[in-house]
Amino acid sequence: MEWSKNARYWLAIIVLACVVYVPGLSNSFTYLDDHVQVVENPFVRSLNFESIKGIFTTYFVGMYQPVTTIIYAATNTFFGMKPTAFHGLSLLLHIINSFLVFKLLRSFLKSNNLPVVLTAVFVIHPMQVESVAWVSAFSNLLFSFFFLLAFWFYIRYKNEGNIKFWTYCLVLFILSCLSKSAAVIFPIVLFAYDYFSSAKFELKLFFQKIPFLLISLIFGIVTLLGRETAGHLSDLSAAFSSIDRVFLVSNSFLFYPIKFLLPYPLSAFYPYPELTDGHLPSLFYLSPILLIVIALGLFKVRNKKLIIFGSFWFIITIFLVLQFVPFGNQITTDRYIYLPLFGLLLILGSALQKVKESNLLVAAVIPIFILTTTSFQRVQIWQNDQTLWESVIETHPTVSQAYNNLGSFALKQNQSQQAFNYFNQAIQIQPNYADAYSNRGNLYAQAGNSSAAIKDFDTAIRLRPHADAYFNRANEFSNLNRLNEAISDYSESIKLDPRADSYTNRAFAYLKIQKVTLAQQDLKKAQQINPRYARAYFLEGIIEQNIGNKNAACSAFLKAANLGEANARKTYNQNCN
Repeated sequence: MEWSKNARYWLAIIVLACVVYVPGLSNSFTYLDDHVQVVENPFVRSLNFESIKGIFTTYFVGMYQPVTTIIYAATNTFFGMKPTAFHGLSLLLHIINSFLVFKLLRSFLKSNNLPVVLTAVFVIHPMQVESVAWVSAFSNLLFSFFFLLAFWFYIRYKNEGNIKFWTYCLVLFILSCLSKSAAVIFPIVLFAYDYFSSAKFELKLFFQKIPFLLISLIFGIVTLLGRETAGHLSDLSAAFSSIDRVFLVSNSFLFYPIKFLLPYPLSAFYPYPELTDGHLPSLFYLSPILLIVIALGLFKVRNKKLIIFGSFWFIITIFLVLQFVPFGNQITTDRYIYLPLFGLLLILGSALQKVKESNLLVAAVIPIFILTTTSFQRVQIWQNDQTLWESVIETHPTVSQAYNNLGSFALKQNQSQQAFNYFNQAIQIQPNYADAYSNRGNLYAQAGNSSAAIKDFDTAIRLRPHADAYFNRANEFSNLNRLNEAISDYSESIKLDPRADSYTNRAFAYLKIQKVTLAQQDLKKAQQINPRYARAYFLEGIIEQNIGNKNAACSAFLKAANLGEANARKTYNQNCN
């Protein structure tokens, strides 16, 4: 009878999840990391020893998440590069995570209906949409899965004392770290649970955690190195003082529980606040006071262990994304609440424990309906880049990145004038926005206005030396036959981001000035980075043909043709048949 009742509850929760997220299965990949991490990622194209080796030895978008990337590759292998398959996988994992949340809530709350209601909130809360609807946020779902399952086994180890559960916990923790580096805080959660379950310190519990702490340290170092490589560690000192950062962190901390209780308005992008006469908006200065009031409130309920543990869970799991070390260009983001939400649910569950079981489900109907409707609407904004960034502008009309990304989307739709207008708007809002200058420079280059293009690339590089700007300027120099300048810029681009196209284009420049050996070396590097980069093989074929190696040339042309290079197919048919 109990199983039948739970089955009905679970069917209802799965139906809710499907109502919210199934319409999003037809959403496209977005250029907000999806193409870099999945679509254009050479190691996702196939699943073999070489790709797995590359996955474990490479950062993508400044992140080290090999298990996530392997699952991307497996999805592509079985279903092809179709966004529906990736969205479906995210939805499936979200439902599985909700089952783990339900099991954990049951173990803490000792109630029948309350865990069901709270699990429903976990499944359909609007702040969860970003993690499920955005393909690039799959790492968030995956690391949370291993994290929650590892925690479940730790509870079993504490209750039953069987060492195999401790071993499962450790292995799952490693998998969580390999899925996303945010998992490194897991040992702190275990210490918090030790306090919750016994309220006393035992030395053996500390020694028990040493393997976990060492793993956290290793992955923490790996993460910092990756962030620096990608330029994600932003220096905010020019805009915000150390005192400002205290208020920024305080406000970010409060953002998540406030939006949990009142999820409106939400956005796919939350920009840093603008300074007025050197000052933050007034509400930021109230944040530390409100935090102190909350801390005093927690002190008064310190005998309510469930609230304390829920608070610890939330604080520990949200801590790393509070911009103590600034990275990226957003102050907060919805997806960061995915795992911390469990702590807030524990706090809410503790507050609702006195509500009668018979009244709980009835009282939850209207809030669940509102959350479901809101989430359904938020899934729609992830349909493509246009709907995504237009929704950001509705909430934050001065976000220059939104206009820049709309320009990039318009360009891919062959709407050059519209793209040009968007890039101009981005620059008007933020005159020091390097990416917008680089993108507008590309438009000038396509229009044949080399002087304007190079001027924009110069500005982009002066503002923020980055690989794309050097690469774009190098292409323009190459078109103008300023080959030494082109080679210099390709070299700078390669230093910042060694890509197959950069090596291949530099090889072409080397070939023009008769440095054949250097060109061949670059092509080999390009092929190592991306074994499926057709142009590198086509150019190799041209070199081999020029030096009289017909067999090697034909082999390279055929490989390039099989990888989709139309010119290679034509050249092969003309010279090799």
